[in-house]
Amino acid sequence: MSSSAAPGPEFEAPGFVACYRHADRQTGIKCQRCHRPICGECMRPASVGFHCPQCVSSGSARVRAPKTMFGAALRPGGGSATKVLMGVLAVTYVLNLVTRGLVAGLLVMSNEAVAAGQFWRLITSSFAGVGLFATLLNLLILWLVGRAIESELGAWRFVALYTAAGLGGTTLCFLLGPPGLVTASGAAFSIIGLLAANAIGKLKSHEDIRGDISLLVLLILYNILIGFSSFGWLGMIGGALVGALSGAILAYAPRQSRTAIQAFGLLAVVLLCLVAVVAKIALG
Repeated sequence: MSSSAAPGPEFEAPGFVACYRHADRQTGIKCQRCHRPICGECMRPASVGFHCPQCVSSGSARVRAPKTMFGAALRPGGGSATKVLMGVLAVTYVLNLVTRGLVAGLLVMSNEAVAAGQFWRLITSSFAGVGLFATLLNLLILWLVGRAIESELGAWRFVALYTAAGLGGTTLCFLLGPPGLVTASGAAFSIIGLLAANAIGKLKSHEDIRGDISLLVLLILYNILIGFSSFGWLGMIGGALVGALSGAILAYAPRQSRTAIQAFGLLAVVLLCLVAVVAKIALG
């Protein structure tokens, strides 16, 4: 009786052995990393010789993705958080229009409402699009500079910075503004904070910050002119100060445990603002 034999190599030659992935193929080439024999299909060009597919895969897994100075991974495209934020501002504007001011009445900054316990206004004010011109201006600035800032910070740092800066603005409005202060400029507070933080990052990397400072000053002056009677300018200053402080935390955090230090640093800024508001209410 004849027995079926396992398929062997296509040919045999001195110095040639079977490919470790294809036993039926003889080869004289070895992987430069693991030194296992590889056939023509398995050869991957390297700086010296060839590598096998397994070594190429394991090598790629060990290569660290390049990061920005803030610790964000460099990725093509991006700006997803900026686009979502723009969408939120646009949607809240439309809802406010449809509900005839009901949304603004629940979300914008009001010192009397915060003193009565509506603390969410300190944060939601930055996500409320109120007024057509102001909303369009905020959307335009976010589109022009928000995506670039997000690419440096990464999505979560970008959103956290936006929120912290807005909170800084509303906190200063509450601490120093009159009891009846009401302002719908929370998004502007946050955007000014983003620009201030971006300027801090550029200072560290020795880049030119004149463009950021010019835009920052223009935005503050504009909002002072249109909102002087409502003391909204206090929020501009608060947003810039907290944005700069948060930017310093993000930019100068040591590389070791950088992400944890940045997260705890931003959380500390938020808690400091909230403690200041609570202390103001407690002291009357």
